[in-house]
Amino acid sequence: MEIAMNVICGLGLFIYGMTLMGEGLQKAAGSKLKAIVGALTKSTLRGILVGALVTCLIQSSGATTVMVIGFVNAKIMTLNQAVGVIMGANIGTTITSFIIALNLGQYSPILIAIGTIFYLMGKTRSTKSIGESILGFGLLFLGIMTMEKGLKPLSNNASFVGFMQQLDSPILGMIIGIVATTALQSSSASIGVMQALGMQGLMTIGAAFPMLLGTNIGSTTTAILSSLGAHKTAKRAALIHFLFNLIGSIIFLILFLLFKPWYVAFMDKHITTGLATQIAVSHFAFNLVNTVLFYPFTNLLVKVTEKIIPGNDKDDEPVTIYLDQRILQTPSIAVFQATKEAERMSEMALESLRESEALMTEQGKSANYDSIMDRELIINKMQREITAYLIELSHASLSSEQHKDVDDLFYVVSDIERCGDHIKNIAELYEDIEKDAIVFDEILKDEMKRMFDECAKALETSMKAFVERDIELVNKVFKIEDGVDEMEDEYRAKHIRRLSNKYTDALPGIIFLDCISNLERISDHSNNIANYVQNRIDD
Repeated sequence: MEIAMNVICGLGLFIYGMTLMGEGLQKAAGSKLKAIVGALTKSTLRGILVGALVTCLIQSSGATTVMVIGFVNAKIMTLNQAVGVIMGANIGTTITSFIIALNLGQYSPILIAIGTIFYLMGKTRSTKSIGESILGFGLLFLGIMTMEKGLKPLSNNASFVGFMQQLDSPILGMIIGIVATTALQSSSASIGVMQALGMQGLMTIGAAFPMLLGTNIGSTTTAILSSLGAHKTAKRAALIHFLFNLIGSIIFLILFLLFKPWYVAFMDKHITTGLATQIAVSHFAFNLVNTVLFYPFTNLLVKVTEKIIPGNDKDDEPVTIYLDQRILQTPSIAVFQATKEAERMSEMALESLRESEALMTEQGKSANYDSIMDRELIINKMQREITAYLIELSHASLSSEQHKDVDDLFYVVSDIERCGDHIKNIAELYEDIEKDAIVFDEILKDEMKRMFDECAKALETSMKAFVERDIELVNKVFKIEDGVDEMEDEYRAKHIRRLSNKYTDALPGIIFLDCISNLERISDHSNNIANYVQNRIDD
């Protein structure tokens, strides 16, 4: 029982430490992680590099692949781009086995102490994130040391030693690797257990290598399960991950069976620092060589998956295109994606604003009326979906800066939705214009055009200021808002005088006053968005 408790406790510490280290590194990277993912192009080679770097940061090839499936599902990454990232993720995940091979368990209390001090006493977000990473680093080594302690008595247990000797069967070893990784949902955890066994002399590289191949196959189950509710293109990305690891593992298993004595002798002769290092080197070599072998056939892999999963995704575009539940596993990217969706929402509101201008000043554009009303329904749905996404995101492991980003986004999408409501109000005035055959004189048309132009500038500039955190753009919005307020006051007073002097009819005047009132409210909501930016800069 004591052995089992030590192993389970050690494994739990190891997995938690690895997660904490990844989260801390991810928070410390912050916008840099967005920049890394943003560096993706159609170049498969660059995708490989990006996949390796991101996986080194978040310490999980499964999380990287799930994130990639989310990007493919959100139609912001092509399947060809995804192939490179998936290959790179397999290389990046080997960093964990090298960290374990350092065998710094004796220093884990020092690392935990340093990490805790940085985390509790750090004044800045980056310092706290670094502390979290160091703390996770220490817990990871403490977990390995605890597993070693638990496994040590087994080296004198004849039954267990006999069982481990049976694992010299390559096929059985591969199956155990697949099952263990599927159960733990982490190839790094499976390999960590193998390395802990090796440190106690309970495993040889001959038994470990087939298990390594099995862990690579087992690591694909997370992505496969994640893709079940996704589009066909995203399912193909998960299938590519599976085929890449499966075919590569089968090829290397055959080579291992043919050259096992030579391989074992080579490793024992050249890698003398212990089995943990031999496992780390073997893990890295397999994934690197496998990537090199498949690199020329990436297009073929895509075509094969298209044959296995035929057909196209449904033509009807989802209301939100940048949001995906899978991306929530990487909060810094999820915040970025939510911002892009809010930006897209503002672009739709801006398009409706332009169309409402055509309704009011050109008249007779009934097609614009239908378009505005349809788009208003979409904007309302977008607000609900983005808000629901942000609620989930707010429960993720976020830095204080990211929490503020999420809070601001809640308010921004609400302001954009309110802009949509006021645009709808303006469009509905067209019903009265059409019913009563109302015609505006040139003065009213010119004044409305000026206000429409200024309100469009306010909305467009405020969203750009929010995305770029630009104080100059913020001040520009404030200036526009002051101008719009003055315009409304001036036009309202001027129009009332014209009505009193009977220079214009009452019906066009009522519509005109309703229109500029709604425009002024649109400018107010744009001003609100600019205020959020100023508040953040002032902080």
